[in-house]
Amino acid sequence: MRAPALLARVPKILRASRRYIFFTSILFVTGVVFGYAAFRRHPVDSSWLFFLLDQKFGPMARAMSTMHVTGMAGMVFWNNLKTAGLLVAGGVAFGVLPMIMVFLNGLLVGMVSGDVARQGFGLVPFILIGILPHGMFEIPGYIIGGTLGIRLGFNILGYQRGRQQGRGIRAVILDTLLVLAVVVVPLLMAGSLVEVTVTRHLVEWVMGGALRWH
Repeated sequence: MRAPALLARVPKILRASRRYIFFTSILFVTGVVFGYAAFRRHPVDSSWLFFLLDQKFGPMARAMSTMHVTGMAGMVFWNNLKTAGLLVAGGVAFGVLPMIMVFLNGLLVGMVSGDVARQGFGLVPFILIGILPHGMFEIPGYIIGGTLGIRLGFNILGYQRGRQQGRGIRAVILDTLLVLAVVVVPLLMAGSLVEVTVTRHLVEWVMGGALRWH
């Protein structure tokens, strides 16, 4: 199949996956709301949150401190790409792993947002300068990656139960790889570049050292 024909398939695949996209979006938003509400309702010492963030992002942040913009963007992109790959590959386990990952990622975003509000910094400004610039690319990329994994898992489950043919599974796998390459990868690439340029400078300029996890 030629490249134009492959590209023409992408909108059709996304339209056919709209229920999965909606489900994945609800999982992510539920995680955000739950994390924010739980952290706001039980305002405890957040040193454990700082520890969690340091474990997840600390080594990458320390390595990036000596890099130029291209190196930083490449490292963020590679980290995001590994996550997207795990979302898709995790779909082999009947879609359970990507569902858990999407919810937990939303939970972490909600917890950080809750702690930001706890420290007295406005939640809306934090979203506008700390999440939205790169999040408008990364979050859709992440959600579509999760959608691909969940869709793959559900189709494998259907195959196991005799409701799906092997040929149908192969078509789903090819569709998954196509959308991953044409949609998810470019979104993550753009988000990575924006994160280390626009978002980073906005956070440093507006927030400075105001936010600290004690």
